[in-house]
Amino acid sequence: MPDLVPPMRPSTGSGQPPNGPDWVVELDWTGYRCIAYVEPGRRVRLLSANDVSMTAAYPELAEPLLRRSPPGGMVLDGTLVARGEEHAARARLLKRRGGRFRPSEQHIAAVPVDFQVADLLWLDGHATTELAYRDRRGLLEGLGFDAAPVWTTSPMPVSELAAMLRIADAKGVDALHARHLGSRYKPGGRSPLWLKVPVRRVRQVVVGGWTPTDPAHPDTIASLLLGVPEERGLRYVGRVGVAGEERRRAGELRALRRSTPPFTGAVGAGTAVPAAHARDAIWVRPRLVGLVEFTGFTADGRLRLPRWRGPVDPREVDEPRWARPADPPARRDAPPEATGPPKSSSLSSTSEPPAPEPAAAVPADGPRERRLEQHFFYNSLNTIGMLIRTDPTRARELLFGFADVSRSADLPEDATSTLARELDAVRGYLQLEQARFGRRLRARVDVDPAAGPFDAVAVRPLQVLSAVRGIVQDDIEPRPDGGELTVSVRPADGGFRVEVQGPDGPPSTIVLPAAGAPLPG
Repeated sequence: MPDLVPPMRPSTGSGQPPNGPDWVVELDWTGYRCIAYVEPGRRVRLLSANDVSMTAAYPELAEPLLRRSPPGGMVLDGTLVARGEEHAARARLLKRRGGRFRPSEQHIAAVPVDFQVADLLWLDGHATTELAYRDRRGLLEGLGFDAAPVWTTSPMPVSELAAMLRIADAKGVDALHARHLGSRYKPGGRSPLWLKVPVRRVRQVVVGGWTPTDPAHPDTIASLLLGVPEERGLRYVGRVGVAGEERRRAGELRALRRSTPPFTGAVGAGTAVPAAHARDAIWVRPRLVGLVEFTGFTADGRLRLPRWRGPVDPREVDEPRWARPADPPARRDAPPEATGPPKSSSLSSTSEPPAPEPAAAVPADGPRERRLEQHFFYNSLNTIGMLIRTDPTRARELLFGFADVSRSADLPEDATSTLARELDAVRGYLQLEQARFGRRLRARVDVDPAAGPFDAVAVRPLQVLSAVRGIVQDDIEPRPDGGELTVSVRPADGGFRVEVQGPDGPPSTIVLPAAGAPLPG
């Protein structure tokens, strides 16, 4: 086995993926490039793209790699990925593991890492780099890496590009990889037969200032300083250059000048405006809204490869929502104006945030029913579709859970369901949300074994599920570290008592009649 195989790197294409039956595309997962050298009976070595050892930082990968290796060993090329909410790769989570030379079992459990294997460079005593990519993939898939923490990636025909772009948009993935099935692996080199295709996105931003082309002439605009509105104010997301006509159109900013930055946080601290960006900046009142095109966000929340598209009336833009690490969690049952972009050009970073609406009273017979929104179904199907390519067994389980939730949601509001069906819907819902939120959501359904079966215990449709969703949406999702939720079912007063306990406050309690008894009223 070779001591070192320098990793091949993709070429930067024209921005458009190629066409033809011999091309495939796959997601460019956010993570650490890794070359794994597996020698049965000796050792496993994990090296970064710069040939730095990462072996001690990810000890949980050694056993599954050795178990699947042939006697002559193998060399694999892939990416180390940590998953978070929406089952998407999260660079900030991976940093928590990457900074620990020898992680404890607690750290390994807290931030599980997957090795997404994309290519095979050596197998059982023979180099495979001269084989065509289709042949290397065939050998790689024959190794059977189909369960955590080691997976084989799932390239799709380029004809599936539209679906892959939708998945990339939903997961916050910045680029796709396009490979020709006949291409060879060039250690340390590049090839036009392996292209990195950026995923372009567009969103609304608010202009909070500009940097001049020459400090001696501060009215000449070189780049705009951009932010996005949040509950605490305007968060800085980077700067974008403007030129020509766009530079002249931005001249209306000069009438909005102010002496202090409109962004939250002190200059140079944390995620606020870096000192280098603020050095010669001219600050303005945050009134001008525009569109910016970009490929994703950096680990510190800055726009990657931004391009200014020009001012826009925010009331005329239906901006798509997509998951990204820098976004704060938002209530999914909030109206669009509560979580979307500013609705007029009169945004002011100094205005007080709107007062929260008073909490709705909880009826004596349980919490109000929260109907399942359309985007919940979209998010669920999107998560399942992603897992079909990475974890088919789990995708199958989630699909059954999705069916249980859908059946409960389809019942008329005045119908009668059963506690057995409602608990199936609760379990299915929690499985779907745990696939999205990862370890931020810790849930347990605790049923007294002497209390069942519940096929004859009457409940209103979504009666228990509404209490569960209320705690997930209002008490757990807004927390950066998430929280724990417990559903318990116990006999009580000739019937049953269902309690849904979240991280805050008293539990939501639902009292149900005995088996065979009708619902009151």
